[in-house]
Amino acid sequence: MSNQNNSILDSKISPFMQLGFVLILTLILIGFTEIMPDVPYASTSHIMPWVVLCGMILFFALVNSVLSFGAEDGSTYWLHSIISFAILLVGGGILAWLVSGVSIQNAGSVKWLYFVFTFGYLVFLSIVNLIKFLVILAKKQDHRLRGEE
Repeated sequence: MSNQNNSILDSKISPFMQLGFVLILTLILIGFTEIMPDVPYASTSHIMPWVVLCGMILFFALVNSVLSFGAEDGSTYWLHSIISFAILLVGGGILAWLVSGVSIQNAGSVKWLYFVFTFGYLVFLSIVNLIKFLVILAKKQDHRLRGEE
């Protein structure tokens, strides 16, 4: 029996696969919100697809950032991640607009949430990249101190 360390951080899941999963999950959740009865006096019932999309954007940002630890080529992963994030923003926005009939301009604070989540996503990726760099640097220093070069 092999003693492998199966950590999610070691997984090499493509950002495009993550995007596909998040888009499918978004469709499912928007479908659920459409078949559920509206809550009386809810201020977001007319923009519920946009609210679901914002949650899924945040979910993608967190998961994609964490999974970047396992990427062998960081710059390629970053490029694919940013392309996937842009596709999620545009594709999800079109989906939410088609389902709700409300544009992003009329969806209240969703426009600002897009702005905040985009910069938050870039900050998440930067923090993870910095942590990864520091871990590699610490490992090199440890090997050097042990004389294992």
